[in-house]
Amino acid sequence: MHISQIIAILTFVTLAIPTAARNAKCTNSLALDGVYIVGDVDMGGNPLTHFDAPQISAFNASAIEDWSFDGVSHDGTAGMSFFFSRGNVVGHYAGQRLFLSVVWPNGTRYMESVFVKRSSVRQCQHSTTANWLDDTAGVNWTFTSSIDYRNTVVAIDSPTVQGTYTIKALTPAVYPNGLEYPSADGDPLFAPELYWEENVPVGTVDANLSILGTPFVLSGYGGREKNWNSRAWADISANWDMIRATVGPFAFVAWRYKSQVDQNTYLSMVLFKNGQVIFRTSRLDDSDGKTYGSVTLTNTGLVNLASAPDSRLQLPESRFTGYILDFVSPETRLHWRFAVDFTRTVYWFPASSALRIGGFVGNVTGGLVGGKLYTGLASGSAQELVI
Repeated sequence: MHISQIIAILTFVTLAIPTAARNAKCTNSLALDGVYIVGDVDMGGNPLTHFDAPQISAFNASAIEDWSFDGVSHDGTAGMSFFFSRGNVVGHYAGQRLFLSVVWPNGTRYMESVFVKRSSVRQCQHSTTANWLDDTAGVNWTFTSSIDYRNTVVAIDSPTVQGTYTIKALTPAVYPNGLEYPSADGDPLFAPELYWEENVPVGTVDANLSILGTPFVLSGYGGREKNWNSRAWADISANWDMIRATVGPFAFVAWRYKSQVDQNTYLSMVLFKNGQVIFRTSRLDDSDGKTYGSVTLTNTGLVNLASAPDSRLQLPESRFTGYILDFVSPETRLHWRFAVDFTRTVYWFPASSALRIGGFVGNVTGGLVGGKLYTGLASGSAQELVI
C-alpha cells in the first residue's frame, strides 16, 4: 500500500473536524532515542488523565511506557500483536521501540523489533496522534484515535512492513478496578510499579499489511491498552495471564498477575454484555461474600505456546494450552464461565533466564452457568516462570 493511501485512511478520524477545532488546545510530547535523566521520574497515575496521554514526561534508565494492540481473525487461525514503546528495553535506555509479531492462517510467523530516533504524542480536542519516526531508516509508524477511543487507525510504513490496522471499540475504556473512564475513583495502579489502562478492552479489528511483500489480512476482534512501569517488565513481574475475548453477547478482559516485587498475585476481571459492564472484580476468593473471579490454566487443548518452526532458538513449549475463567457474584447468585483454548502462537521468546513470554489467539466457549453456551474468539499474552 502506497504511503499516500495510508495517510488518506489515517485521516478518517479527524477529517470532518474543522481545522481551527483540530488545532485548539493541542499538547505535544516528544521523546528522543537515548535521551534520559539520572534519578527518579514522575510516574503519573492521575485517573483523569486521558488514557492515550503519556504518563511519563521524562525517562530514566529503567522506566518504560507501552501503547499495545492485538487482533485475532474471525476463524481463530491468524493473529497479531504490536506496540509503540518508550523507555528502557534490554539495556537500551530511553529507547523508542516498535514491535510487531503476526501469525498467518498456515502457521507461518513474522516478528520484528526496531528502534527509531524519536516519538511524539500530540493530543488535541478531538483526537490523539502518535508518531514513531526514523527518517534515515525509512520507518514511520503512526496511530490516530478519536478522543473517546471509539475509532483508532494505525499506519505502518517501513522497508519491511506497510499497511494499516483499524480498531472500533465495542466496549468502554476501563481501569483495572473495572470502573469506566473517566472516573476519579478509577485506579491505574494495578500492582507494585505496574500501571495499566484498557483503552479498548474489545473491539472489531481490520488489518491489511504487506510484510516483506507478502499480504497479511486479518478481520476479527482485538483490543488495545497502555502500560507504564518504573522498571523493566522482567524486573517487576513473575508469571501472568492476560486474556480478552468476545463470545456471543459477552466480552471480557482479565489479567491475573504475580508480582516479583512483593510476590503477591493481583487480579482484574471485567465482564461486558452488549457493550455494558455487568461484572467487575479484583478479588481472588469469596471471603467477603462479594464478587470474585479466577483464571485457571488448562492443559487439555491441542496447542501449546511454542517457538516458530524456523526460529534458531527452540524453547520448550508452554505447560498449558488455555484457561478456564470464572466470574462469580455471590450476591446475585450469578456465575459466568468461559473456556479458552489456544489456536495459534503469535510469539514465544525468553523475557529473562527465568521467564518466557508469549502471545496467543484462541477459541472461547461459555456464558452464564446453566444458560445458553456461546462460542467466540480470544487474544492475549502470558508470561511463564520456568525456574
